[in-house]
Amino acid sequence: MKAFRTIAWGLRLVPRDRGWCWLLLCIALCGRAAGATCQIADQPAQETTAKPESVQPAYPHKDISVRKLGEGVHSYWLIEPIEPIPARAPVIVFLHGWLSINPGIYGAWLEHLARRGAIVIYPRYQTDITTPVVDFLPNARQAIADALDVLSTGSNLIRPDFDRFALIGHSAGGNLAAQLAAVLVSPLPTPRAVVCMMPGEVLPQSEPRLDRIPGQTLLLVVAGDRDRIVGDHRARQIYQEATAIPADRKEYVLYRSDRSGPLSLVADHTAPTGALLDLDTGDGPFRQIQMTQATVDPLDRYGFWRVTDLTLRAAFSGQTLDEATQNGALIRDLGHWGQGEPVRTPLCGDDLESIPRVIPSNGARLIAWPALPGT
Repeated sequence: MKAFRTIAWGLRLVPRDRGWCWLLLCIALCGRAAGATCQIADQPAQETTAKPESVQPAYPHKDISVRKLGEGVHSYWLIEPIEPIPARAPVIVFLHGWLSINPGIYGAWLEHLARRGAIVIYPRYQTDITTPVVDFLPNARQAIADALDVLSTGSNLIRPDFDRFALIGHSAGGNLAAQLAAVLVSPLPTPRAVVCMMPGEVLPQSEPRLDRIPGQTLLLVVAGDRDRIVGDHRARQIYQEATAIPADRKEYVLYRSDRSGPLSLVADHTAPTGALLDLDTGDGPFRQIQMTQATVDPLDRYGFWRVTDLTLRAAFSGQTLDEATQNGALIRDLGHWGQGEPVRTPLCGDDLESIPRVIPSNGARLIAWPALPGT
């Protein structure tokens, strides 16, 4: 039995006055194609073979504990490893996508991070669609600061290691992770690593300037070739504007869909989501759709999770990304299908001109993006 269980809430219907446009947009942002099934992180993947040794970690912790603290847009979840309880642990902030406020939507990944030995903070920086976009950053900062204060008290079972502090975000949360790294001041630690997974802006903002992200930070920026929601514009923008970070400390990765195996791996906008019922709080206007259609597949285990693990390990051990990934070789190796064919490799590197654009590069955005350098 898990240490943390929740009672599944009933389906929350969308009020008609929000209109079909919001329904379709939020399904596109947060859901998967109809017919997908939910897989739990503890279930072994059988689709690929001959995977790299580092792909399949032995979890040092058998379970997790979960606490929700704070109120409204300043609330957050603390997810910590137990069985055994570590004396000391790194701290990772995981920032959800727009309207993906329910930690169950990313629960498989959150559990993976915690069972590997990290304290995970999951801030809820919006309550619903009415939360102003300009408030996302201050809301997240306050929630994180409150969480760090709680972790610093002597009553917390695990001592936080703020020298090993990192930010991970998906979609709007990926953009927010980059912004937080550019404005973090005491009492928030300097992030050793920032992972921007398919980042997108709800509204363009000129501040904070991303050249303020500290040069010692490792930066991983990920795009998907079938991302019709945000495209790759903001991902490229973040990578290019983080000019204080040298090339060997940052990596741009484009995951490519693969339909050649026994199941289709689609690198779309919702690919990084993976449901875990133990973390389902019942929150969110599209909770039923999001939880049912968020799957865990080889792109998660051997792509998104693994490349993030490599980044965190490098950041916490003083390596560059080039050193930790063998100049990208470990990122490109996703193993093989059962019949021996390699899973389609992602493209990665520092030369963005050599990496194909996602079409449409703006995604579903109706407002034009600012031009990228050199375009």
